[in-house]
Amino acid sequence: MSVRQISMMIKPASASCNLRCRYCFYADISENRMTATNGIMSDATADLITARINEVLQGEGIASISFQGGEPTLAGLDYFRHFTETMKQYPGIRTVYSLQTNGTLIDEEWADFFHENHFLIGISIDGYQANMDRCRFDADGKSVYYRVLNTAELLKKKNVEFNILTVVTKKLAAHTKALMKFYTDHHFQYVQLIPCLPPLAVADDSEALSPKEYAQFFNTFFDEWIRKMEKGKLMSVNLFDNLFEMVHGRIPYQCGMLGRCTVQFVIESNGDTYPCDFWCLDEYLMGNLHDMSFEQLLQGDAAKTFMATDSCTKNPCQECPYLRMCNGGCRRQNVCYLNDDFCAYRMVLDHVLPYISRLG
Repeated sequence: MSVRQISMMIKPASASCNLRCRYCFYADISENRMTATNGIMSDATADLITARINEVLQGEGIASISFQGGEPTLAGLDYFRHFTETMKQYPGIRTVYSLQTNGTLIDEEWADFFHENHFLIGISIDGYQANMDRCRFDADGKSVYYRVLNTAELLKKKNVEFNILTVVTKKLAAHTKALMKFYTDHHFQYVQLIPCLPPLAVADDSEALSPKEYAQFFNTFFDEWIRKMEKGKLMSVNLFDNLFEMVHGRIPYQCGMLGRCTVQFVIESNGDTYPCDFWCLDEYLMGNLHDMSFEQLLQGDAAKTFMATDSCTKNPCQECPYLRMCNGGCRRQNVCYLNDDFCAYRMVLDHVLPYISRLG
């Protein structure tokens, strides 16, 4: 018998954030819709979400809930306490929590809460200090580097599971070995590497990766990763982990790698729900949870139109040996590696798959 499951991303602070990162894709999204931010989520909307989850699962199953932003911790610790306590009213539902944060507002009380409620935390750190200070800073333009590193140490101390998320910009892509040294020096074993995207209305900008930069960075990083592995220094890297799953006949956990979009249920703080974090725009709004159930949102025209869009439309895809594997990849992220003349992702796959396919 299959287990009922539902996954979603909740934005309890909408697009609000206490940092001013150079490349923030959600700030770009919020600036391209009628209402930029919806403020902090009310307890009433949080309670509605938990009730809607129970409505789908009928009291038994798995709910995977990711909190993101903006900066989700701006909603306050009491919000999260209320949410998790409300979910405990449904003892037949196993809730799996994760939270992506800039790491600047977390203290011991937060860390104890994360540990007690088994949260997986993603901390955004863009590598060594010179790069971090260039890209990620507070509203006054001041460095947050050591504040974030201290948070990572606090989570280690409190036995909270966490990984590091790094946005790979043009400048960082040119310093791959320095980035790997940073991870090694700080003993970070779980890493997510995300290519920096250009703004929605801009084809190219000073921070976003170009296809050639994408291929150079990931191939060089893979070589450094292999050298670490051969010395017995294990490191989980999201792209390589997902490719391992795929070449061994399993479905990747990262959305978009198969080039087929599915509805992710991204819930803004007022209950507005979108199909994907990259497309929280007015034209993709599926509806509001105050008015519609998850099932009704999924069956609506906006969701069907979103899922029907084919990402594989570029010339390099037409005769690519990896077409069945990636189908063009994520249609938002592929702007970094795919154009009508060249596919950097194919270069990466040519380079890494022979080795990954031999890993046991």
